[in-house]
Amino acid sequence: MKDLFKLVICWIVFIAASIASGIISRIFHLASITLPGRMSIQSMFLTQLVGGAVLVIGLYPLARGLAARGIVRAAAIGGFLLIGFGLNGMIETRLFTHFLDGGIGGTVAFYVALAVFLGAAIGFSFGSQGRPAGLARKTVPAWLWRGAVAWLMWPVTYFFFGMCISPIVVPYYRAGIAGLQLPNSISLLFGVQLIRSVFFLATSLPFVALWKGSRRSLWLTLGLAHAFTIGIFGLVGAAWLPAILRIVHSVEITGDSFAYAGLLVLLFAAVPEKSTADQAAPIGELGMHASM
Repeated sequence: MKDLFKLVICWIVFIAASIASGIISRIFHLASITLPGRMSIQSMFLTQLVGGAVLVIGLYPLARGLAARGIVRAAAIGGFLLIGFGLNGMIETRLFTHFLDGGIGGTVAFYVALAVFLGAAIGFSFGSQGRPAGLARKTVPAWLWRGAVAWLMWPVTYFFFGMCISPIVVPYYRAGIAGLQLPNSISLLFGVQLIRSVFFLATSLPFVALWKGSRRSLWLTLGLAHAFTIGIFGLVGAAWLPAILRIVHSVEITGDSFAYAGLLVLLFAAVPEKSTADQAAPIGELGMHASM
């Protein structure tokens, strides 16, 4: 019940951050994202409310498992919202749509406000100051090859799941429906994903370092956070898109989010130290957790 109250507070903070970014945009005459079709103010506000709930719920399990001071937890979540979610989202939007052609100032203001206010609200509301399992202890060469694999595997994961749905979605992009477009070349798309991979890695590793639970729970919560923020948040309110695109992209992004999160856990997460209770657990159960 206590967590439910905190979730509602975080949702209200999201709404406040959205309103604050709108006020800043008006004061400084910042151009924002241009959406196709005509949505009423009431409809846009409703989708914003739903999107805020999706965002808070998606980040909640991950934030709850972080072990650090509140300011550190807030910085990790805020950094993810600003760069992993915001900057990466703007890059993807610019690549596949015309929504940002008129300017991005207002969009930047939105993500900055979200990172500062919602990052602080979630970071200080959930988690603890306990001892995290931390990153795995490896040599410098081991860290280097793991970093290289993680950097290269995001584009591979992205293209694999994208190819699975391409027969369904590509015709919509080629037709330019709802402001959609296709990149000029595959090489451009791959290069952009290499850049996005750096941002994803840089903003996801702090969660791995601060995690206090099992590697399995880290995989589930990190995958959920990526899926809800990077994909589902935007798609639930994208009423101008055909329903089939919203459904298929939701499945695609959920798939690559959990695949990428699993890769990060395997490469970087330390195995939590076993407590006395763990040592008394059945051997089969311990073997299952150790295999993660």
